[in-house]
Amino acid sequence: MISNFLQSSILACLVISGLIVLILLVRNPLRKLAGASIAYQLWAVLPLSLLAMFLPHRQYLDMAEKLQAPANQLISGTTLLEIQTASVWPVMMVVVWLTGSLCASTLCVMQHRHFLRRLGKLTESEGVYIASDVDTGPALAGCFRPKIIVPADFYERYSDAEQALIIRHELVHKGRGDVIANILFALLQCLFWFNPLVHVAARYFRLDQELACDASVIAQEPLARRTYAEAMLKTQLSVTPSALACHWPSRHPLKERIMQLQQNNPSKLKRVVAYAVLSCICGASAYSAWASTPVSAVATSTQSDKEAGKPDADSYSVAMDIKVAGIKSSPRVIVRQGTQARVAIQSEDGHAKWDFSFTLTPAPAEQYKNAVTIDMVVKKGDEVIAKPKLITGLGQQAKLQKETPDKQQDFDIAMTASLVK
Repeated sequence: MISNFLQSSILACLVISGLIVLILLVRNPLRKLAGASIAYQLWAVLPLSLLAMFLPHRQYLDMAEKLQAPANQLISGTTLLEIQTASVWPVMMVVVWLTGSLCASTLCVMQHRHFLRRLGKLTESEGVYIASDVDTGPALAGCFRPKIIVPADFYERYSDAEQALIIRHELVHKGRGDVIANILFALLQCLFWFNPLVHVAARYFRLDQELACDASVIAQEPLARRTYAEAMLKTQLSVTPSALACHWPSRHPLKERIMQLQQNNPSKLKRVVAYAVLSCICGASAYSAWASTPVSAVATSTQSDKEAGKPDADSYSVAMDIKVAGIKSSPRVIVRQGTQARVAIQSEDGHAKWDFSFTLTPAPAEQYKNAVTIDMVVKKGDEVIAKPKLITGLGQQAKLQKETPDKQQDFDIAMTASLVK
């Protein structure tokens, strides 16, 4: 279970890294083609692809591959202690991973609490909340009920026109749910704290968020570009901002934001082309992420189970002792009823391969109680040596033997089947 979790997490990290590189390469050309809003929407590739990774695949059965490895491990003399020792490393990696995520989450929460403390007592005025500090805001904070927060000198520092534009800017953030988007991206940073690409992406994500918000405001007030730029220049946020809020920090590239204000609205054709490109990128990325996840191999129920409407077939644990070609092996396998399992053993000289395939089904209840029917096929290479069929009680040992004068086709098998609860 730990190994599967670690494998899935590493795969998700690789997928995210590849998508971030793709987004960083495409965002500028896409913004020049059709504006800042389309570039911000490009970041939807990340959550869509992550969700696609959890979509189910068509399941298939490959018991042979699964059973081959345990048999070979036992044949080669690998001990159970050595297998357990090897499994310590995945556990340690997961512990380090989760510890780092916990520390990153704690740091993020502490930073947000520091930001809220710097706000001081909030005073509501005309739908906005005035902070006690002059260096905090404008900002939008709050997950479920976001509040527009402005600095203490908001009405003195900004003109009436600038105040209206700033409030409209924050209302755009609120309407689009940008606070939730910031929280989700901060969660991504905490989960993949060791990946520098994620932290680089966070900076560009919030920049694209602000550029898209600027573009939305200017689209509503096309004659207010100069006033809007002056409002940006007056904003000085000295306190460390929260990653969980939408704010106007002076550390944003003001030159890029102001230059973006001069861009005219794209034509309808450019928007159509941009959305077509965006759709292709989202679709291809989501499919690639889904296809990169391994297909789960499971045993399927028999047709009779499906026709009978049984919700699940019984599973059996089968302990085997096999003696063949001078080799002793004791594999243990778990198989669902009606599903073929296979154990393969290679002879010591490497010339002969023995295959033991078997299927377990419940014995007729009217004749036998707590018993199973074992249908087996024994093969040496491509030659079928035997096709025994026997009935044995659950928890009781069943034995199969064959002796030949030349000893070339001798085998000795003991099997004990028990129901997996």
